[in-house]
Amino acid sequence: MALFRALSAVPNTIGRPQVNSAQAFAPAAITNFFEISYDHSPTAVGATGGGYILSKGTTSKVSLGPKGYSEIRTSVNGDFAYNARTTRRALELLFSAARVAPRGIRIDQQVGTPIGAGFGASGAAAISGVYAAASAVGISRSDRELALFAHRAEILEQTGLGTVSVIFNSVGAGAVVAPGEPGVARFVGVKAPGDLRIVTAVVGPYDKRDALGSKPVSEKINLLGHIALEGVLADPTLNTLAGEGERFSRSLGLESPEVKKLIATAKSAGAEYASQNMIGYAVHALTNVDTGWKVASALRRFSPDVRVDTFGLGRHSASLVRPSRR
Repeated sequence: MALFRALSAVPNTIGRPQVNSAQAFAPAAITNFFEISYDHSPTAVGATGGGYILSKGTTSKVSLGPKGYSEIRTSVNGDFAYNARTTRRALELLFSAARVAPRGIRIDQQVGTPIGAGFGASGAAAISGVYAAASAVGISRSDRELALFAHRAEILEQTGLGTVSVIFNSVGAGAVVAPGEPGVARFVGVKAPGDLRIVTAVVGPYDKRDALGSKPVSEKINLLGHIALEGVLADPTLNTLAGEGERFSRSLGLESPEVKKLIATAKSAGAEYASQNMIGYAVHALTNVDTGWKVASALRRFSPDVRVDTFGLGRHSASLVRPSRR
């Protein structure tokens, strides 16, 4: 693709000294409605849509191994067997474009949200991994240039479309009103109370390729997502953002019976809004500090197999945490 040719044409950018390790953080994000953009221009590939950047996310720590050792090893929450394919693809794109053959890389990722359930975990892992790896190896690129590798990896692996472009430099709640890569996509925030809490319940993982790879489903997503975005643009408030998410969720038809029951349970317990994560067998409910515990308790009683978490809105975008010479 044209973007890969452009990235590969950049000369070797080793401009910083190598350090033994580096650490980066990226927030997770929940999408409540979206519209896919497969534009002819590679810079505009991504998605528009609404959602919430969360207070928790993924921390990636990269350590360099001895010279002559070139394997990339990844662990997710201590599991070296987990297939962190989006992170690995992002690092491969980074090293290829920088014309670097790195010595052994070990990347340990701590994910503070459910995985594979519509929390943007793959995007958070990819961008935090790229930030940390570039710092550890000594690759001198801007944050936007580094975020591009994570964005492209998500699209290639079909684990997401626009998450990286949002968590790259945005916080809070709102909507992506112009699609594209980091620096091109445009996010418009909406005001939200400081005591807003997002209670989530996860039934299980969902392979996004099942939806993104289906033409009938993607066409329905785009029709409903366009209508939802028009509603938010006409009234850019938290109530409209959440309300459009509920309508999108109901109309799309991906809610399983368990997801529908969880939504009803959350609203009966006091949540003002509740809808399906896009895309995952999971729900998110908007509450506050006074009612959040009631909603969380009701969702836990639904089934011992359901994972329940409570988040605030994120106030920090993706960033390098700490390089170390150790």
